[in-house]
Amino acid sequence: MKFEVAYRTADGNMAETIIEVSDRNAVYSELRRQGITPISLHEAGTKKRDKKSDGGKLSSALKIVLLAVLLSAAVFAAWYFFAADDGAKQRVKDLVARPSKIEMHQTGPAPTPRKGTGAVSVKISE
Repeated sequence: MKFEVAYRTADGNMAETIIEVSDRNAVYSELRRQGITPISLHEAGTKKRDKKSDGGKLSSALKIVLLAVLLSAAVFAAWYFFAADDGAKQRVKDLVARPSKIEMHQTGPAPTPRKGTGAVSVKISE
């Protein structure tokens, strides 16, 4: 059986090699004999996953989501500054600047100031 191995050399560069062994269990002993610590290992001839292309797809998806969020914010800003009447602007301000009241109650033992021994519940109300 042949295995493709990706590893780092002593000077830190990436390298690849093909190792031929009798069975799958012998791969690691052969790698140890050669002084190689693998980063990735797969059977030769099988389709390996390209990490760069997966990352690129994820990156493109995140870029699309970010672009959609920014476009939505731009549309809202344009509406707010150019088309909204004073009543709509006041309602937006009220939503953003809504006062909140925060109450904290300790439910654990009070006299011991040790870290992580008492539970704290938090209640946020309008």
